[in-house]
Amino acid sequence: MTASARGQNAIQEFTRFGRSLLLWFAMLGGPAAGFFPILVNYPAVDRACVTGNTLVLHLLTIGFIATAALAGLTSWRLRGRAGRWPDNAGGLLARSRFMATVGLFTSAVAIVAMVMQWIPLFFIGACHGT
Repeated sequence: MTASARGQNAIQEFTRFGRSLLLWFAMLGGPAAGFFPILVNYPAVDRACVTGNTLVLHLLTIGFIATAALAGLTSWRLRGRAGRWPDNAGGLLARSRFMATVGLFTSAVAIVAMVMQWIPLFFIGACHGT
């Protein structure tokens, strides 16, 4: 298979609606998974302090980290499928590869941020100071 035939197959693959949705999930899934623990975990802390059970906080954090990891893995796969492009290239494949690369980096940053927010729960506890 020639390089142009592979490029045409990749273009056809990335023009599908489902592939476009995967690209958006790959790019925005990590940051969204990093943002939602702030919205979900802070109200859940009150409930965890009342019941004395912080397991729910750990499970929520694991779920959000798993979502960010899934977005990162999706980014990795889509980046590999988009192939290489020259530095001055434009178009669908270059944009798809850029979106996948951004998704890879933002997912990694979101995972690191969530793990850093999770560490105090082990050492300090959720109800410290209440």
